[in-house]
Amino acid sequence: MVKNISMETVKSSVDLEEMVGQYQKQLGEAAYAYLEKRGIEQETIEQYRIGYAPGKIGFHVSEHFVSDFFANRIIIPVTNADEETVDLIGRSIDHREPKYKTLIGVEDYMFNEQILAETEDVILCNGVFDVLSLYQARLPAVCVPYWFGFKEQHAVKLSGKRVFICLGNDELGRRESVRIQTLLHETAQEAYIVNLPETIRDLNDFFVRAQNPLDTFMQILNHTMEEAMLVPVAPDVKNLTVYAEEYMKRYRGQVYGLSSGFYGLDRALYGGFRSGLYLICGAASSGKTMLMKQMADHIAGLQNPVVYVSWDMTGFELWARSIARTLGVEPQQILNGKLDPERINEAIQSYMPVSKNMWTLECSPDTTLDKVLASIGKIAGLAGKTPVVFIDHLKRVPVRMVQDHAPAATLTERQTYIAYALKQWSKESSAVIVAALPGEYEQQRIPDGMEACADVIMMLKREGTAHHDNVHSVSLDLVKNRNGTPAHIPLDFQQQKAVFTEQ
Repeated sequence: MVKNISMETVKSSVDLEEMVGQYQKQLGEAAYAYLEKRGIEQETIEQYRIGYAPGKIGFHVSEHFVSDFFANRIIIPVTNADEETVDLIGRSIDHREPKYKTLIGVEDYMFNEQILAETEDVILCNGVFDVLSLYQARLPAVCVPYWFGFKEQHAVKLSGKRVFICLGNDELGRRESVRIQTLLHETAQEAYIVNLPETIRDLNDFFVRAQNPLDTFMQILNHTMEEAMLVPVAPDVKNLTVYAEEYMKRYRGQVYGLSSGFYGLDRALYGGFRSGLYLICGAASSGKTMLMKQMADHIAGLQNPVVYVSWDMTGFELWARSIARTLGVEPQQILNGKLDPERINEAIQSYMPVSKNMWTLECSPDTTLDKVLASIGKIAGLAGKTPVVFIDHLKRVPVRMVQDHAPAATLTERQTYIAYALKQWSKESSAVIVAALPGEYEQQRIPDGMEACADVIMMLKREGTAHHDNVHSVSLDLVKNRNGTPAHIPLDFQQQKAVFTEQ
C-alpha cells in the first residue's frame, strides 16, 4: 500500500517513481475491468506504467494524504521529454467527482510529450485515454493533463508540427478546439480541427465503438485536410451546429450558470455566472468584500472550486467574515476575539465543507497578476476543473506594462491593462472572474477600456440610512449585462448577522 504521505511532502520531496511502482503493484480486478471497458490493452498498461489506488475500508483519519487523495482511481504517470515522472493523474472508476485529479498540478508538461521528438505530425487529444487508444493504433498523440489547461507554453512545444486537434465531441470541445487552433497559428506548421461522428463522445469512445476504427479515422483525417486546402479559413457554416445547440438550450431553458446565491441576480444573468469578467463597483465600505465573500462561500458550498485573491485583506480577516456569517454575528466580534472559542469551533465544523473547495491567496504589493494566474492554474490541476476566481480589488493589483525607461502608466491605463489581461484569461480558461472595483463610480465614469473588457458591470450602493434592527437597504444594479438586460436587484444588508438577503 502507498505510504501515508502528506500533500505538502509530496509537493516538495516525495519520490514519484517510487509511488508509480507502488501503484502498479495494486492493479486488481476492478481496475482491469475498468481498463478493459475503455479498450486499454495489457501492453499499453505496461508501457505507460498504469497503476491503481484502491479505496480504504473502515475508519481512517485524514483526507490530506496521498492514500486518500487518489482513492478508487486509475493512476497514470505524466513524464517529461526525458521520460522522468513529473506528476500523476488519477481517474475515478466509481463516478466520484472530479473525474480526473492531478497530484501536483504541473503546468508545463503534456501527457506523452516524449513522442514529439520523433514525429512531425501529432494528434492533440481531449484526455489521457484518447492518447492511449491512439498509441494502440500506432498514431502519435498528446494531451494536456487537465481540461482547459492548454496554454501558450504547450503551443511552443508543438512548434513546426502539423497538429490535428480532436477534442470532445460537444459544444465545449468545439469551442476549445477553436481557441487552441488560434494559439497554434503562431507556432505550429499547420493546425486542423478534426470532427468526429455525431454519436461519438471522444477518440477513446470512437476506437472502442467504431468498426475498423483506424481506417475510418484515417479517412476522417484525410477529409479534414482536403477540406482545409479547399477553404483555408472555415466559413461560418462550420459553426452552425454549435450555434443551433446553444439556441436549443436557451429555448428549452437548459442554460445554467453557477448560482451566485441570489435568485434575482441569477435570473438577470440568465442562469447565473458563466465564463467572463464581472465587475462589482462601489464606494468604500459599501460591502463589496462581504458580498463577494458570501457569493464565494455559496459557490464553494456547491462543490465548485473557488479561489479568493486579495490584495486588500488578510486571510484571517476574510475567514472572520465567513465565520461571522455562519454564526450570525458582526465580523468585529471575531476580529476582536470576543466570542467563546466553543462557538468558533462549532462554526469551523459547519464551514468545513465550504473550506474544502476554497483557496485564499493573500497577496503582497509584489505579487503580480502573472504569479496569481500561475497559482490558479496549479489549483485547477488539483481540483480537476477551472475554479471560480474572486479578486479583491483591482486598484491594488501591481502591473509591469512598460519598460523601466518608459513613462509611467496612469492609473486608468494600469487598470485597463489588468482588466484586459483578466478578460483574456477568462476566455482562454473558460473561467468566471468576479472583481471588485472601489470608488464612487457611475457607468459613464468607468474607464472606457475597463467597460469594454467587462461582460457584466454591477453597481453596489447603500440606499439611505439603516432602518429597523440595523438593516441597510442596498441596491445591486446591473448597468452592463452582455448576455441580458440591465437590472435592479434590491438587497438588505443585515449588519448584525453579516449577511446580504434579497428583499
